[in-house]
Amino acid sequence: METRLERDIRILKNMDTAIATLLIALPSFVGLTAMAAQTRNQKFDEIDVERINIVERDGTITLVIANKERLPGPVVGGKTYERVGLKSPGILFYNDKGNESGGLRTASTEGSGKYVAGGGLAFDKYDGDEVIGMRYNDENGSRTVGLRILDQPDAPAEEQKRNLDEARNLPPGPERDALRQQAVVSPRVFVGRSADRSATVTLSDANGRPRLRMSVAASGEAKLEFLDVDGKVLQSLPAPDAPKAK
Repeated sequence: METRLERDIRILKNMDTAIATLLIALPSFVGLTAMAAQTRNQKFDEIDVERINIVERDGTITLVIANKERLPGPVVGGKTYERVGLKSPGILFYNDKGNESGGLRTASTEGSGKYVAGGGLAFDKYDGDEVIGMRYNDENGSRTVGLRILDQPDAPAEEQKRNLDEARNLPPGPERDALRQQAVVSPRVFVGRSADRSATVTLSDANGRPRLRMSVAASGEAKLEFLDVDGKVLQSLPAPDAPKAK
């Protein structure tokens, strides 16, 4: 028969074994609990963050939300460039290749009683620059707001530069126009409010030259103008000598 002392020693040994087993299993339990927590949706009442990257399973970035200091530069052809203009917070979209495909930005700056402000939502052509966008630009009250549709060259950036250099050495004509269309962005459609407070629709040719302009001035005067390649008005409705509508 075991003595009381022997029994107490046996109980303590069993307790030691149980505690050791628990300590060995605890890290695994904590790890499994953490993994399970990561698979559940998390709810936050409020969160402060400087940048959020939305990524695919392979790590490819598809969307970025960032403040003005952490907003990345434009990515074209896999290369990141410096972003020009006012620094601003924004939302950027990316295609499957990781190149920027559009975004939403807004910014302003003020000093010495003057200000500059602007904002825009734009979408880019595949592996290229903006083709449609809504823009707001304001400099001390001189304000332009509107929808823009643009033609972007289909040629790569290096070829665009060669085309532009060659076009500069050609006389005006179809050959130069064709090269310029593969060298520079061409605004085609503008619908909005111009700096002179007129509501305007401007349609331009493939080289960005306004050819048809419809406007209603702040005073209420309505006008339709047809222009040549040099911007000269060929015809205006109503005619310049026609009585003005009241």
